[in-house]
Amino acid sequence: MSSSGGKDFDRDGRRRDTETKKKEATTTTTTTTTKDALERALSRHEKYVSSSSEGRFAEDLAENRKDATRKVAKLTSTLVSGINRGVLEVFENQKEVEKEAKVLQKKVDAFKCESRTWVKSLRDFDESLKSIGDFENYVMTLENELKGIAEELKKRKEQ
Repeated sequence: MSSSGGKDFDRDGRRRDTETKKKEATTTTTTTTTKDALERALSRHEKYVSSSSEGRFAEDLAENRKDATRKVAKLTSTLVSGINRGVLEVFENQKEVEKEAKVLQKKVDAFKCESRTWVKSLRDFDESLKSIGDFENYVMTLENELKGIAEELKKRKEQ
């Protein structure tokens, strides 16, 4: 490729401007950089595995397992304690509801007794009113009969 005044020609003989050229270079550099980084990481890993004895690798593996086990145990403990707190709260609420239900039941029973007493009193009062009404009727009947007798006596006396 030859350059003339900031323009290049591609393989087909077409011109490319400098921006396109820079973009291609950046893309190539980024791809190369990523590829190089991965190759370096793989190389370091291979050196670590090959340079360290199998004992060190096994120790690291065992330490990682212990660490993972501790973290799982801690997570489990945290989850269980969270669940236990929720269960305890539900249990306490249930005890409170049962206690309030017992108090309410006692109040209902007392109200039933008081209501029965009032019903009995009202029935007795009603019977008394009926008795008074019957007595009043008896008195009125007696009075009418006595008036009738008095009138009969008056008529006979006048005769």
